[in-house]
Amino acid sequence: MLGESHTIKINLQWEQTRYLSAMIYNVNCTKKSQMLKPTQLFPLPQDRLVKVGKPKSTLEQYEKFKKIALKAGLEI
Repeated sequence: MLGESHTIKINLQWEQTRYLSAMIYNVNCTKKSQMLKPTQLFPLPQDRLVKVGKPKSTLEQYEKFKKIALKAGLEI
């Protein structure tokens, strides 16, 4: 567990470095088309786990969750 915690911490630090680098790069761009997203600078191991552009759940999954939440007394 300590090794996993260390790996997660290092990945978060790299994520922060990549984000700040992208911000500095984008500030110096003259055109909006030149701007980059942080994921375009360099890949990180956690990038392959994130699915960009896909919905997180389907309408059927949402309806099922909504029924469960209403039964539990939660307001949506």
